[in-house]
Amino acid sequence: MKPRRPLLDHLNLATLKLIAAIEHEGSLSRAAATLHIVPSAASRRITQLENAMGVELLHRTARGAGLTAAGLSIARYARAMMEDVDTLDAELQNLQAGVSGRIQLVASISAIVQHLPQDLALFLQQHPGIKIELAEHTSAEIVELLLQRKADVGVFVAEGDIPGLKLQPYRAERLVVILPVHHRLAKRKRLRFEQLLKEEWVELPPGTALASRVAREALAHGVRLRTRIQVKGMDSASRMVQCGLGIGLLPQASLEQQAKFPNLAFVPLDEPWAHRVSYLAVPALAEPSPASRMLLQALMGL
Repeated sequence: MKPRRPLLDHLNLATLKLIAAIEHEGSLSRAAATLHIVPSAASRRITQLENAMGVELLHRTARGAGLTAAGLSIARYARAMMEDVDTLDAELQNLQAGVSGRIQLVASISAIVQHLPQDLALFLQQHPGIKIELAEHTSAEIVELLLQRKADVGVFVAEGDIPGLKLQPYRAERLVVILPVHHRLAKRKRLRFEQLLKEEWVELPPGTALASRVAREALAHGVRLRTRIQVKGMDSASRMVQCGLGIGLLPQASLEQQAKFPNLAFVPLDEPWAHRVSYLAVPALAEPSPASRMLLQALMGL
């Protein structure tokens, strides 16, 4: 039997666009009208592809023509390819306008409320041709996005090597306990974690590096923390603690953003794990784009 030629040899963007339109419009004739193609020419394109592939793509009846299961499969991939082509077109237009790159950056809330905004401002001032799309995610989500190559660069707290990722230190930070100013522990010079186990807590969401670490340390002491309320951001955590809903942990550098909460006390946490490091991360098996390399070099040099 003569081997079938690779599928890519038979496909072109115009035919893929036609198949996607047939799925969207529900018929060949309406798809042809939408794309301003004569119906007979549209039908001929599909027939040529069917003959080349040896599979039927359309159900042809007296009432019209719709996609077969094979046609629907091609349509699904065609939609994704059309989106990629649109993205490519936008990037080419940006390049013509002098833009030299786009970076998909994902970062933890800890990084975003501390050093990252100032560092990105300096970088973009020096490299006005680069565009950065920044999204906030938990540390666990950032790892998955990088491994799936849905992001270019990640910034998050890690406690060791992560298979599939290349890590570079970014910033060191220290955790402090936040308490209402009149709390019985508020005037201590430092606090051990075991002194906090019976307190009610305001916590960040599961999946954040901080929430995960606190939960592990509590289990190591044989207890579960008494979580009274869980919030998504550090600003919200400060508000809840200020209102007496519990205590919490925050990175010390983030306290510069908390001046609007004068009724809070901040006490250093006296534990080895209170000193932690934020890392810059990229997929280990993918070569970073020139723009991503420039960003990594700039952030590592700060």
